[in-house]
Amino acid sequence: MGLSIIASVVLGGALAACGSSSGDSGDTTTADPGLEGDARWKETIAAAEREGVVVFYSSAPQTAIDRLQKAFKDKYPKIDMQPTRVTGLELATALENERHSGGSGADIALHDMVPFQYDNLANFTPPTGPNPQRAEFKREGITLKGVSQMHNIVPFGLAYNTSLVHTPPTDFTALADPSFAGQVGLFDFASPGSADLYGFLVQHYGGEDFLRRVAAGKPQFYPSVAPTLQALTSGEIAITDYASSVAVQDLVDQGAPVKFVPTKPQWAIQFYTYIVGWAKHPNAAQVLYDFMATPAGQQAINKDAISVLPNIPGTVGQIGDVQTMNVENAINANTVNAANARWRAIFGR
Repeated sequence: MGLSIIASVVLGGALAACGSSSGDSGDTTTADPGLEGDARWKETIAAAEREGVVVFYSSAPQTAIDRLQKAFKDKYPKIDMQPTRVTGLELATALENERHSGGSGADIALHDMVPFQYDNLANFTPPTGPNPQRAEFKREGITLKGVSQMHNIVPFGLAYNTSLVHTPPTDFTALADPSFAGQVGLFDFASPGSADLYGFLVQHYGGEDFLRRVAAGKPQFYPSVAPTLQALTSGEIAITDYASSVAVQDLVDQGAPVKFVPTKPQWAIQFYTYIVGWAKHPNAAQVLYDFMATPAGQQAINKDAISVLPNIPGTVGQIGDVQTMNVENAINANTVNAANARWRAIFGR
């Protein structure tokens, strides 16, 4: 299957999952009835406070985790949120080990590895709090099988070194600009994310011929965001196709000569929250899950990112503005492998 076919499927599924854009219906985040919960939910909160701890794993940026921890403590001071940041593949491995060993570990996770989540939905516990029941979370693709819910949407894509690039690029066509030959940094990892990203580029930027023009410039390759942005900040590369809005803004705040480029359409990676069925603090996990679906929780998680809920301060757009990674494709190993094999062949990887 060619990348052009993959891209067509990616586009149709991902945009359908996104729902409508900023012209959407009014803000329901304060209008939904019963968001404080009924008597049973209040019992859950009391039980969570008796547990006193909730262990949280996430592959989200550390700054987002830190903000969430503070906001949760402000709301529920009797529950100690204990976070650990773990990269996507390592997080999946850690949870599998904990599930089989029966030992202590995560109660709840915010994670971007969709295939792992989809394979384990039967091992996760559905949310029971009132806030995950908001209308926005009931849209197609936002909550997987009523269990795992999209709570963090991070725009990914073009970024450049402002010391090296004097005419700011506006879209991904800059990757094929001959003036950047040898200075382009690309994502090089055979994953669902890479399959979706290169399918996105094929769909929106002229098919596989665009990738061939990028390849002609002899780009450099990096396995993840961290080394890519290190190379971008140091000037080893001038521009990249794989940077997150959150990570770039963190560097800007530190004085680094980098800038993120919002594009239309914008590619994004979504992170889903789920409660593991073997949680040692199941009530506290429910309370944290519920908090993450509130406006306060979404504001903490999604600074410089995007929320499913509208009108969240600090976000950089609406969910309808982005094309999120296609779940249907991501969970199909044959689709992912075929797409990755195709773009890797074009780039001689």
